[in-house]
Amino acid sequence: MNAWLGQSVPWAHRGHLTTCLWMVVALLQRGEVSLTRWLPYVPCRGVQAQSKQRRLSRWLHNSRLNVHRLYKPLIQAALADWGEDCLYLSLDTSLFWDKYCLVRLAVVHRGRALPVVWRVLKHRSASVAFSEYREMLHQAANRLPQGVKVVVLADRGFIHTDAMTVMTTQLGWHYRIRVKRNTWIWRAGHGWCQLKDIHLQRGEAFCWHSVKLHKGEWYGPVHVAFGCNSVNGEFWAIVSDEPTGLHTFEEYGLRFDIEEAFLDDQSNGWNFQKSEIRSLCALSRLWCVFA
Repeated sequence: MNAWLGQSVPWAHRGHLTTCLWMVVALLQRGEVSLTRWLPYVPCRGVQAQSKQRRLSRWLHNSRLNVHRLYKPLIQAALADWGEDCLYLSLDTSLFWDKYCLVRLAVVHRGRALPVVWRVLKHRSASVAFSEYREMLHQAANRLPQGVKVVVLADRGFIHTDAMTVMTTQLGWHYRIRVKRNTWIWRAGHGWCQLKDIHLQRGEAFCWHSVKLHKGEWYGPVHVAFGCNSVNGEFWAIVSDEPTGLHTFEEYGLRFDIEEAFLDDQSNGWNFQKSEIRSLCALSRLWCVFA
């Protein structure tokens, strides 16, 4: 691990790498986030527990550590030999202590989600504006392998037309984003309607192509797939920049692989909620240890 993390990462000081490795090992050994409970796995020269804890805390609060710059060559190396034609990115948020919001973009792979880039905001809601994650999209573009089709999967909180434009026109990506049932849709020859006005039977689905979104300031053309779950009757509607079909629902279902990461964050895994860290930058560095 020492050789892999140190070979291509621009560490300013060897001690920063060593402390990072200690925290990764402690996290894996202990299985939870707790600086005090990590101490038995920290073999530094300081014998006092407080000395060890201060070293970990200094790392997390060290303003000279740009973890995004450090993480970039690691994720690039991990994805360099990507052997599939398409790469799916899940865009989502998590709220902690009703105070901090984690926005993350992760590669969906084999039922799990591998973080590509993340950002911690001091924000009381899981809904964020496009301006808060615009830079993340461009950062991710510089970390992904070339020549691979990229599809972003996102929930209803990310139905931002500016983001959709950036993905398709600037980054050359594609998207599958869930839309709300009260979304206005325009179809040629039919005019405007809301999806909630379309009555569906369980198991029934429709695909509309070359439509427009949002009655006020319309956006399009886009393509929509919507239907009623055959088991629980739940309504689903997905907007895409590419023609939709039943496969669109299957693609969007990959987004839920990031749910395993959510479970890892909570009591099922690392128990992040019990972390005593309440600093934006420190939390962001802690996420580098997680990644």
